[in-house]
Amino acid sequence: MWLYDFLLSLDFLGLALSIFIFLLIADFLRNRNPPNYPPGPLALPFVGNFFSVEHEHPYKYFTKLADIYGHVFSIRLCNNKLVFVSGYKMIKEAIVTQAENFADRPYSSIFDRIYSGTTDGLFFSNGEIWKAQRRFALSALRNFGLGKSIIEQSICEEIRYLQEEIENERGGAFSPAGLFNNAVSNIICQLVMGKRFNYSDHKFKILLEYLSEVLWLQGSMWGQLYEAFPGLMKHLPGPHNKMFSHFRTLQEFLAQEVERHKRDLDHNNPRDYIDAFLIEMENHKKTDLGFNETNLALCSMDLFLAGTETTSTTLQWALVYLIKHPEIQEKVQAEIDGVMGPNRQPTMADRPNLPYTDAVIHEIQRIGNIVPLNGLRMTTKDMTLGGYFIPKVLLEFSSQGKLLGLFPENLDNSMSVLQGTSVMPILTSVLFDKAEWETPDTFNPGHFLNADGKFVKRDAFLPFSAGKRVCLGESLAKMELFLFLVGLLQKFAFSIPEGVELSTEGITGATRVPHPFKVYAKARITGFLGLYDSGSFTFICSFKMWTCCLFLEINIRALLLFILTLLLVKYFLNKKEPPNFPPGPPTLPLLGNVFNIDLKQPHIYLSKLADVYGNVFCMRLGRDKTVFVCGWKMVKEAIVTQADSFVDRPDNPVVNRIYSGNSAGLFFSNGKVWRKQRRFAMATLRTLALAKSSMEESICEESRHLQEVMEKEKGEPFDPVPLLDKAVANIIAQIVFGRRFDYSDHSFQSMLRHLTDLAYLEGSIWALLYNAFPALMKHLPGPHNAIFSSSKSLEASIRSEISRHKLDLDPGNPRDYIDAFLTEEKLSGDRQVGFDEDNLVLCCLDLFLAGSETSSKTLQWGLIYLIKNPQIQDKVQAEIDGVIGATRRPTMADRPNLPYTDAVIHEIQRMGNIVPLNGPRRATRDTSLGGYFIPKGTCVMPNLTSVLFDRSEWETPNTFNPGHFLDADGHFRRRDAFLPFSAGRRACLGEGLARMEIFLFLVSLLQKFCFSTLDGLGLSTEGVIGATRTPHPFKVYARTR
Repeated sequence: MWLYDFLLSLDFLGLALSIFIFLLIADFLRNRNPPNYPPGPLALPFVGNFFSVEHEHPYKYFTKLADIYGHVFSIRLCNNKLVFVSGYKMIKEAIVTQAENFADRPYSSIFDRIYSGTTDGLFFSNGEIWKAQRRFALSALRNFGLGKSIIEQSICEEIRYLQEEIENERGGAFSPAGLFNNAVSNIICQLVMGKRFNYSDHKFKILLEYLSEVLWLQGSMWGQLYEAFPGLMKHLPGPHNKMFSHFRTLQEFLAQEVERHKRDLDHNNPRDYIDAFLIEMENHKKTDLGFNETNLALCSMDLFLAGTETTSTTLQWALVYLIKHPEIQEKVQAEIDGVMGPNRQPTMADRPNLPYTDAVIHEIQRIGNIVPLNGLRMTTKDMTLGGYFIPKVLLEFSSQGKLLGLFPENLDNSMSVLQGTSVMPILTSVLFDKAEWETPDTFNPGHFLNADGKFVKRDAFLPFSAGKRVCLGESLAKMELFLFLVGLLQKFAFSIPEGVELSTEGITGATRVPHPFKVYAKARITGFLGLYDSGSFTFICSFKMWTCCLFLEINIRALLLFILTLLLVKYFLNKKEPPNFPPGPPTLPLLGNVFNIDLKQPHIYLSKLADVYGNVFCMRLGRDKTVFVCGWKMVKEAIVTQADSFVDRPDNPVVNRIYSGNSAGLFFSNGKVWRKQRRFAMATLRTLALAKSSMEESICEESRHLQEVMEKEKGEPFDPVPLLDKAVANIIAQIVFGRRFDYSDHSFQSMLRHLTDLAYLEGSIWALLYNAFPALMKHLPGPHNAIFSSSKSLEASIRSEISRHKLDLDPGNPRDYIDAFLTEEKLSGDRQVGFDEDNLVLCCLDLFLAGSETSSKTLQWGLIYLIKNPQIQDKVQAEIDGVIGATRRPTMADRPNLPYTDAVIHEIQRMGNIVPLNGPRRATRDTSLGGYFIPKGTCVMPNLTSVLFDRSEWETPNTFNPGHFLDADGHFRRRDAFLPFSAGRRACLGEGLARMEIFLFLVSLLQKFCFSTLDGLGLSTEGVIGATRTPHPFKVYARTR
């Protein structure tokens, strides 16, 4: 009652003053510090030290406060109290020694609006959710190549794209920021989304711009104001609103990617982080650990954001500092030239040999200071730091705070949220700690070099933070920085327009980025021209006149002798090999080693030569030298580690007669044509269900047709080859032609016969002779002519299919590969990269050949080895019965539960050795392999037989032993030296489809039938060698189980 009377007696001014005094007292009481709390500057009521902070570069202000108040001090930003930790030793104490006490993230008004409930992504989640999500992310990313050679290959491939984009600037000034963002982002995109984006993709460029702006706004004054007054700022206009609109756009983009992945998810073959997360969701339906679709989008966004901005910004700072210090840029390039030369792409194996370059990269990270303030931490219990008391609970959020817009509006009126003390490590103070660095404010690569010029690690080098919250992509970032920067400096010398001065001050947000700048990138490598002078020209003319006079004076016999002598001289001149060229057996003039080869089993002969001459040796096949590469380690070095050096196909007279111009199909095209066609084929086949459940259903349906045809044999012996050929060919026919064929279809049977003939003849002595002497063999009769007649018949069949497709083509709804190609041809019309009808025919031929011949041969070898080892067939069938039973169809989801069956299938592929010699490669540059010099243009042939039977990789290489793929507990295990599909950039693009076909066809056949052969008849495992290795004709019994 007295309060009511008191309020009535007050006028408006008095009432306002009373409220102000009340709020002032409430503010004082609420913000009182506990005893022995870290000191700090005097804070104003309500706003604290907010307006004292230098908002342009806040980390500088906080560093100055450390000089005044010590390495542990506190400030108040409006209603948020923060304890700052400065200096290497104190920060190490906080985030490493006491890591458990500072593992959590504090409440954030910005991220509370972006995230919700348990969906806090990777960066802002806490407790068990954070542990589960971080553990899963690390495991998934490692499975998809993080820290392995596979991601190194992706980075090297992206370097090539980046170099091409920079070359397109033709030495003009350009801004590198956008290109670096694109390049770096494409690496994390491949891990998270399983794909990369073209640099011209407008939508992707917009997303990257949004990403950069979000990070700047988050660390700007606008982000700080929103954190201080969320209830108020939410309703005010201003740049802070862009944070949320941009975040929504990014989330929508990632949500679309999630939906795309759900449509073609293969539980047994996850392609990327999103696939792995979707599969893991099914294992956590009843848990509350953040495995849901909303959190998947947020985790993907965190990875996308962290995996793009910091590395891209570091590369920008690298250009700034290297341009400002041209003598350092030149010294780095000299070291690169000495170790790698001008052409070979860098690898991580080069880093120990580039100590000065490594030191420069580390110094760029240190002085670039990309993340000046580490992510906020929160105390999980009462503790001390630097002698000061840091309480577990400092703030209590309640509904009363909403009156002033101090706290978020989404707090329930009855809600009370306990907030631990927020702790902010100042990473700048570590990277510029005067007690740790000799010249902290100077760009000095010597910080990371010892007296002998060798690279040394420094404890105070913490650009990625440390402790439990250390950046989970640290190894990826290190790899990217090294490979990108070395790849760029190997190719270009960077400079700026005259009179322009680059600033090292930077723009500070959540990250510290350089002010916009432009650079010149001048190519460092020039070509060489051989020029004739007038004297040389006169000599050449005189020589020609003399030769003509000589021919007029001699008779025919002498002329023939003269021609033979010229040919022999030319042969010996061509035979002359460069220094340190791979050794090999002696060769006959003109013929080389053509007739030395064991024509029945050439792969075995070549493997024996490796025992004599080593794993890299040379043979002359007619006019051409071929370098053969043997053994797992050396083959991997050639086609994986040095993939770019051996990515092209050599000139091939057989292929030249079949193909022409840009029309080189998928297998024999090179350069931009090959890259474009392979990318298009991969994208189209994925879209058309290469990894979808619909393709799995098609294979199961085809298995049913195959079983019905075998049942009609009624237990009598039959030849399984035609049936297996038709069944497998029908799968690729559905992808390429959009339909399957009846097994009795005469035109289909004719196509398969021509395919078999083509596959055999292309690897036979006849093709070898044609390639050695094309001008002669072209006019001679012989089986080699069937190569061209078979290919023409197949081309005619494919052209007929294309004509059928053109009649009812719907560009908006492509049914198959032909539809998609015809649509792309209309849209792009780019014949220079093979989008024309002639190349469509050849691409279809390549897909049809590769997609039917190899899988069918594997199934044939499967029957042979299972019949020869009946105890293994019985064991496989027992496992199938136990997991699938007698009636249910197999699915790819069964594969993890059939480890023995999976091991048997892999051993069939190894012993079957379907492609004994990999497709020939051509050296695209001078390089070395196994210590030998391989000049540009050399034909190189990897011997896959030597990998699959490598004695140093397989316990019993010449024995059919499924144990090669089983561990001690009977679980399936992968083997590095298992390369039936080759590897590297020319790896089989239908590998995923082939694995699915072989598993589903073989399991369904063994589920229904017991296979055996005629009594007393032994099946041969020798095989017939062509381009593929085919079993000798055989018959089997298929008795219903």
